[in-house]
Amino acid sequence: MKKYTCPCCGYQSLDSDGDYDICEICFWEDDPYQKLNANELGANSISLIEAQQNFIVFGACNKESLQHVRKPSVQDVKDFNWKPIISHE
Repeated sequence: MKKYTCPCCGYQSLDSDGDYDICEICFWEDDPYQKLNANELGANSISLIEAQQNFIVFGACNKESLQHVRKPSVQDVKDFNWKPIISHE
């Protein structure tokens, strides 16, 4: 089964693209609005840019989600084309 890249953590962990699936690795909800508007809030209580920074620092999109995430395993594939969004604010 094809997996889609989570815009927060970059792992191919989602069953569909932009259908509000929740990533098991970082607990980001795949909101298509937030993919296009990375500084905005949407289905997630933080922006995509902030969530990416959080994942890099502590392994989840936000601290409240730490209890729901799992560490990537050797079976998890990181999308080589994925890069965190740089905020220009």
